[in-house]
Amino acid sequence: MDASQTAKYAREYVHGHIIIDTEANPSTVDFRQVADGCDLLVIPAVPETTATDGLTYTLSKLQEIGHDRYRVLLTKVPPKPRTDGEQLRAMLVQNDIPVFVAEVPNLVAFDKASAEGVLVSVVHDARAKRGWEAYEAAGKEISHG
Repeated sequence: MDASQTAKYAREYVHGHIIIDTEANPSTVDFRQVADGCDLLVIPAVPETTATDGLTYTLSKLQEIGHDRYRVLLTKVPPKPRTDGEQLRAMLVQNDIPVFVAEVPNLVAFDKASAEGVLVSVVHDARAKRGWEAYEAAGKEISHG
């Protein structure tokens, strides 16, 4: 068994949710194995042109392998007055792509958390709570449909 099949076989030993972060651009075989082992594949998407190209590629791979247990999570969504996040959401909805209601804002608190090697919930930043609540909202959508 290789790492791409971890989710599929871990169910025998772990009760609850298993979260796996994969490498970017896995091979078709690895991608299929990871997708097949998931109850829900969460696809993070940053609303900017270069990142959207990767999203398009991932969605086409899912269609190619016939996998429909996924949902897109908008991340690093810029604040208003920019409308990049709204535009990406509208495009996804228009194309019947499942998308989370929750979205993760682009906050300096995430950069601070990464630099400190901690969760955003413990960062000393006025916006850290907002960042943590965004991920909690996504988690609730995953848990409760």
